[in-house]
Amino acid sequence: MQPKAGSLLVAPPTMQDRRFARTVLLVTHNNQQGTFALCLNKPTKNTLVNLSKELKLDKELPFSVDWGGPVNPGSIWMVHDKDWDCGHSLYINEKINVTSNEAMFHHMADGDCPRQFKLLFGFCSWMPGQLDMELEGTHPFNKQSSWLVVNDVDPEFIFETPVNKLWEKSVALAGNQTVANWM
Repeated sequence: MQPKAGSLLVAPPTMQDRRFARTVLLVTHNNQQGTFALCLNKPTKNTLVNLSKELKLDKELPFSVDWGGPVNPGSIWMVHDKDWDCGHSLYINEKINVTSNEAMFHHMADGDCPRQFKLLFGFCSWMPGQLDMELEGTHPFNKQSSWLVVNDVDPEFIFETPVNKLWEKSVALAGNQTVANWM
């Protein structure tokens, strides 16, 4: 199953890259330029408090910021419901958007926050065709240790599933979708 924007990539128990053991990634795009995703279940102790001071915001932002991936750890991304937009949000699908722009912090300091959101630093990316090779098990990749794909995920699943349960529930969801595709 090919991932599309809004799909989840779920690390199988046999994931060989330790950075991604038991992770769930949200694909924001997968096209001829490559694939971009954000990890949804690697909490950290980081918050936006120091950034609030750096940006000279009127109000400290106490929100936690989790690990989104190993690429560009200085970037901060907000995955959020589609109903919020600070003028710089990027459409993922009809249910979810992503924003990475300084304006989002100013909106948040003014009390204008999405109803549902996750803040993440860093991201995951693949060169064009690389994720497809991983999913197909094309050498040097191994299909048994590649990602499980979950399509058509509701925002509630992403935002309301406890982070410590997200991997297990995503594995179950991937299994249910696989069985449904066989029938």
